[in-house]
Amino acid sequence: MALRFSRLSPSSSTSGFTLIELLVAIAIMGILVAIAAPAGNSFLASRNLTSAQDQLLQTIRQAQVQAIRNHETWQASFREPSGIIQFAVHSLDDAPVWQNSIPKIHIDTGETTLPITTSGYRVQFNRTGQVNGQLGRLTLVADNSRSKRCIFVSTLLGLLRKGQEQSRPDAGGRYCY
Repeated sequence: MALRFSRLSPSSSTSGFTLIELLVAIAIMGILVAIAAPAGNSFLASRNLTSAQDQLLQTIRQAQVQAIRNHETWQASFREPSGIIQFAVHSLDDAPVWQNSIPKIHIDTGETTLPITTSGYRVQFNRTGQVNGQLGRLTLVADNSRSKRCIFVSTLLGLLRKGQEQSRPDAGGRYCY
């Protein structure tokens, strides 16, 4: 009786993927990642920009509340000494204690219209919480992004509002409103 040997043993299988099929699948996944990565980066930049806008709006509101509570002039100050926005809430008699905002977010000096001093931009509120005549906007922009977010001090009563990048400029030629 002769023994017959088969190339395939009963436990081996012919199912699976060939090397070419695996390379094609990896190439398709690479293309999808290359397409999705910029959208993901844009989403993160937009989210960070909105977070910074909310943080700085709260800073201005805090200065207004402190002015009313203490019956004296308080100020929200903003500067960007080393590429990171810093902010402080302080009375006019006190030196600012600077805190850092979200990294990779910057003040757009071309669109910011708040009064500027040697220490940076500022918004002052008198003892009743009204603005000391310094209306304007603080405009923020993210690294590697053209989108902008802005905070408006729009009335002498101290009304604050948020805005964002628009496709057409306003009457002053600014795109954040």
